[in-house]
Order: sequence, then C-alpha cells, then structure tokens
Amino acid sequence: MKADSIHLFDFLENSKTIFEIPVFQRNYEWGAQQCSQLFNDLTTAAEHDRDHFIGAIVYVTETGKKMSHIYRIIDGQQRLMSLMLLLKAISDMDERDQPEITESYLTNKYLEENNHLKLKPVEHDEEAFVSVMNENEGSYQGPSKVIENYHLFQKLIDKSGLSASELYEALNHFNMVYIELSSSNKDENPQVIFESLNSTGVSLSSSDLVRNFLLMKLNSEDQNRLYKEYWSKIEQIFTTKTFAEFIRGYLIMQTHKLVNRNKVYQAYKDFYINSNLNSEDALSNLYRFATYYNELLTSHTESKSLNKILNHINIMDSKVVFPYFMLLLSMHNNDELDWDQIVSLAKVMESYLFRLKACRRPTNGLNRIVIALCDVEKANNDLRSRELKLLRNNFPTDREVMDSLAEVNLYKQRNNLAKLSLVILEEHRTKETINFDNAQVEHIMPQRLNNDWRIAVPNADKINGQLGGTIGNLTLTKYNQEMGNRPFNEKKGFYRESNVSLTREIATKYQKWDRDSISDRTKELSEELISIFPKPQIRQETTNDILGEHSINDSIDITGKKPVRITIDNKDFNVDSWRQMLISFLNYIWEQDSLSYERIKKDRSLDKMLFESNRRPEKLQNGIQIETNFSANVILALISKIADICDISDEVSYTIK
Repeated sequence: MKADSIHLFDFLENSKTIFEIPVFQRNYEWGAQQCSQLFNDLTTAAEHDRDHFIGAIVYVTETGKKMSHIYRIIDGQQRLMSLMLLLKAISDMDERDQPEITESYLTNKYLEENNHLKLKPVEHDEEAFVSVMNENEGSYQGPSKVIENYHLFQKLIDKSGLSASELYEALNHFNMVYIELSSSNKDENPQVIFESLNSTGVSLSSSDLVRNFLLMKLNSEDQNRLYKEYWSKIEQIFTTKTFAEFIRGYLIMQTHKLVNRNKVYQAYKDFYINSNLNSEDALSNLYRFATYYNELLTSHTESKSLNKILNHINIMDSKVVFPYFMLLLSMHNNDELDWDQIVSLAKVMESYLFRLKACRRPTNGLNRIVIALCDVEKANNDLRSRELKLLRNNFPTDREVMDSLAEVNLYKQRNNLAKLSLVILEEHRTKETINFDNAQVEHIMPQRLNNDWRIAVPNADKINGQLGGTIGNLTLTKYNQEMGNRPFNEKKGFYRESNVSLTREIATKYQKWDRDSISDRTKELSEELISIFPKPQIRQETTNDILGEHSINDSIDITGKKPVRITIDNKDFNVDSWRQMLISFLNYIWEQDSLSYERIKKDRSLDKMLFESNRRPEKLQNGIQIETNFSANVILALISKIADICDISDEVSYTIK
C-alpha cells in the first residue's frame, strides 16, 4: 500500500491513466448541496491563496492496454466525478486555458481506450458524462445528476465574481490524500481498507456493502460479468430497503440464527466465509433466493392457492415468515416438495397469524419459531408435525378467537384487519376474488350517530362505543360516502342492491339494527372465520415436549422445570436456576445499554418488585441489589416484560433440559 498527500493536478495529470468507477459502486449521487460546498471551498482557496484539503481517494492499480494504468476507485468516486465536472465547466468558460485543461486533466490524448476520457463512470452515468465531455449534453434524454451538476457549476462560476482562469489557478490549491492498493492477493485486502474507511456505516447501505464485498476482490472483467449476470438483476427486483429485509431473511434461513437488523453485513460476511463460498456461487445463490422473495412479496408463484394465502399474509404485514417460505420454494425447485404440501404448510401458518392478530397477541416470538422451522434436518422429513409442534404453545383456541372478536374493535386494528376479514368472508362465500384496494368498510351503525339513530335504537351511543367496531357491525360496500349515517331502514335499500353477498344478506336477515343484531352477526361471522382459519389437531403435549429452546414470549407452564441456558442476541449464558437466569439477563442489559437499564427502573411495577423488595436480595455486577424470590413463571414474565421494554424480545430465548 502506498499513501501520501498530493495536489489534485499532480494526481490527474498522469498520462495514459483511466480512473475507473467499478460496476459495484453506487451511481453518481452528489446533489446541489455537496457541489456548492465544493465550489465554496474553491473560491475560499482562491480568495485566501492557500491550500485546502478535499479528502482521500482510494484506488486499486491495474495495468491496462498499451501501457495504460487503470485506477479502480474504491473510495472517493463521488468527489472525483464532481471535480471532473467542475474542471469541464471551467474549461468551457476559459478559452485561454481550455486546451491545457482538456489535454492534461480530462482526456488521454494518446490512449483511445474509454474514448480518450480519463474518467470511466458506472454504466448508469456513462452516457450522460460522455455527452458533457463531448459538449452535446443537450442531446441526452432523461434526468441526470451528472448534467444537473455540470450546469450548476457553470452557474456558480458565472455568479462567483471570479474569472474562470482565476478559478482554474485556484484548483492548484486543492490538496488530497491518495491511498494506492495493489490487486495482488499477497498484499492488503482492499475490502478491509474500504470497510475501515466506512466504519461508521452512515453512507453505505447493507446492499452497498454486500455488493462491494462480493465484487471488489475480482478483476474488472469478472466484476462486469457477474454484475450484469446477477447483481444488476437483483437491483431491478429490490429497493435498498427491501434488499436489507431480503438479505436478513436469507441469512436467517441459511444460518438458523437471529440476525440483527443493524448487523446484516457482518452476518453475511461470516456466512460467506464459513460456507467457503466464492463470489460467483454467492451471487448465483442470492439471485435465486431473491426471485423467491420477490414471488412472496408480490404473491406471484406458480400456485394460485399459495398466492391467495400470500396475499393475506402480506396484508397482515407478516413477512417475518418469509425465510421459511423461501426455503419451501427452494425445496419445491429441488423436487423435495410439491405445491399441495407447501399450500398445506402455508395454510397452517396463515391460520396461526390471523388468530394471533384477531386475539391481539404479540407476534415478536415468531422470529424464533421461523428460525427453528428453517432447520429442516430436525423435522425428520415431517415438516407439518414440526410446524405444529413449534406453533402449538401460542396457537389461539376457537374460544379465545370468539371471545376476542366479540369485543375487539377490529376496525381500529393495524394492517386493515377488519377489511381483510370481510374480504376473506366474501371470497369464502362466493369463491370469487375481491379487489382488496377497491373494497370499503361500511359501519352499519355509523361511527357518528345522528338523532334518527338515537331515536330508533335505545342506548345507541353506548352500544356504538362498545360494539361499533366489532366485525358484526361491519360490512363491505362501494357506496360508503353515499350512505353516510342514514337510518338503518334507508340503508337497507342500498344493501339490497349490493353486489357483495355479505351486505345483501343484512337487508333480508335483519329488520332492525341494535345490540342483539350486532352480537348475533358477530357470533355468526366469527364462527365462519374460525372455520376458514382452523386450528389444526395438535396432539397433547407431554412433559418432555416442552424441553428444549423457547422464545421468551412462548406461553408455556414451566413449573417444576429447570433452565440450563438463556440466549440473548445469539450469545449463550449458562444458568442453573431461574433466579440465576434473571440475574444474568439484568447484568447483560446493564453491560450493553445502561439507558435501557434505567428505563426498566422507571416502570413502576418492575421497580417495586425488583428494586424495592428485600426478601431475598441478590447483587448485580453494577452493585445494585434486586429481589429474586419469585416463582419460575413470574421470573419468566419479568424477563419477557423487560425484553419488550428494551425492544429485544426477538433476540431472547431460553433452554429447558
């Protein structure tokens, strides 16, 4: 590795040199703010006649054709592109110095490679950059930050009060640091240097980091080939945010471990190294599973039955199960499962998710279940039994669903649960697909009551407050605005003409609309939903069945059982009692995040139970004494509540043996 400070012109004037932005780098993204700041730095250097440091350029050297030198830019490409555009803008307004600028800093006169240009951008920006350098940017079609910033520099030069010649002279004050890396395998790893320069993780997304990790170590030819064959196709499938969700799900599926959202890149590196992958195999595998993930996101597989289930799961925003579903699609691709088997497994999961949401149960424990489901070797070729065993502890019963739907304001539940329930009921009856987006939820007894309703229905306001949002008072319509809060007798005329069977039957089945009508319809629709989302027959658990690992939020009775381990963020802590498990957990919270520890003490019930009682105190590592004289189930509930407060429920599990 070579590193030193150098003036900008000394760096750019090397003959037969191409500054290549590798395909794995981001597109040119600098905006007006960054370019204006660069220009302000230039005018300041001109006015004060002193050097100005503009940052570092990191590159890997490579020998090109006809004794040329290729500098593959690892870091600093945004700044380098902007400097080239600034130089071009100055040269276009400085007739005297234009030949020198063009021949010395913008082009390679004796090198035909890259159309004589010294800078080779990524493909996305190449056409716009070439048009600027050839002075025909007006012919470029479409938006481009390359052209926008070139015109911005022209305007800034014109308004600066300095001549183009003075600004050109001032550019000699721009000083920088270059770090030259060798492409030899015996020398330093460019990826390691790159990561240390971007260790804050602010500027680069996990997709940027994974892409660079897989492509940076390759030569230019392989970079271009693999980028076009795999990575560019992945980019077309996903946005940056969706890629982060995908890669996290992919890693959960592959490693059978929870992956922290903030540690996706490191987790991928560890997986890559431990699996002895090479870049091509890794990219090929990522692309294959990216297509599966996209099929899940868009509910667009080869199976219509599965697509219907996926559509419901997407509406419920339950993508946490996608690692398991990606695995199922892969197994189908490998002829290990047929569509009927996958649909059967997906249907159980759909019922579980719907019942959890109908009963307002937390779903954060699902991560641990999905991780266990992805470890198919433990299924012993019986995925259904494995799935039922893992879901059974928290699978709401028919009675629990009925009781919840009888009182829950379904209309105010997240993810359009009321509309989804009604659409599913209608589809179940008519066997026709309902356009979810076009359907509207109608309150039969309106949300805002008028005097007609108060006269017709005794205690209407009280009934509306208690039952107005329950499923019995809701239906589907396309005439919501037209009906408004009309009396029930007038609404019946609209209902009778509805193309929705759920709505039509209200007009024929009910003569009035009051508490009994709402309760009766709620019971009827709830029973129908229970039949649509059945709880499978799950054999009764025995004492041995609860042994093993459990999410901290699993609903099981641990009376008489003994823990051997608590796992937090994939770190295992051996324990020999529930008391020790509580102590180990609180010690971890204090060590990792003292602010979270303070939030625990601000919870009145926790503070009173843990920190104010002294029946059987134990000392934590920070010297604070806590009460530990609780039953096993109470300790488990305390840890679960603390994990929720600290937002780490997904990362906590315990093992009973």
